[in-house]
Amino acid sequence: MRSLTILKYRIMEGSFEEVSRNYNPHWMTAVEIIDDETFLGAENHNNIFLCNKASNDEASEEERLAMRETGNFHVGDMINVFRHGSLVKNHGQLSTPIEGSIIYGTVNGAIGLITQLNVFSFELLEQLEEKLSSTLKSVGKIEHKSWRSFITGVNSEPSKGFIDGDLIEKFLNLSMKDMSEVAAPIMVQDVINNEKRNAKVDDIIKTVEDLARIH
Repeated sequence: MRSLTILKYRIMEGSFEEVSRNYNPHWMTAVEIIDDETFLGAENHNNIFLCNKASNDEASEEERLAMRETGNFHVGDMINVFRHGSLVKNHGQLSTPIEGSIIYGTVNGAIGLITQLNVFSFELLEQLEEKLSSTLKSVGKIEHKSWRSFITGVNSEPSKGFIDGDLIEKFLNLSMKDMSEVAAPIMVQDVINNEKRNAKVDDIIKTVEDLARIH
């Protein structure tokens, strides 16, 4: 059982050369290329994960060949297709920068979207996700962190590198009082003064609404 492997075709020799591989065992169900260095995979335990090629500066040949898993997330449904694209024709001008988007489909007919955020938006939403997961009660009292953990037949680890869009959009359903309580401990980067400051409710609403508009 193999995970992702990157091959380079050598025209003159008429053969493939292995460039990099992920040595973690995964039963793959879908793969997509994000860019020359980053790859998205889905596997049969209903998880997705990100892999990055190792730097050419790595010490040994084995380290240079090994891809690193930099993100993982439990979707809860088996993904069998990825496609670059969008679910809306025109979402207008967004104040929250995003880079590209990938649509996925599952064996049960669900459709979802994955997009890339800059570091400032990610840090804001990561704090929001953590606060909402401890504030909102889920059906069956299942902890959000446990539900989204990357669990396979051989290992288990907390989700990383992904934000749960379904959860953060629930912020918009809160009362203004609850919004203020959730926002209170969240810090954001002030790009003008280059300093951390407390997030305002309007900051969070705008960011979440922007992301809701792309699907």
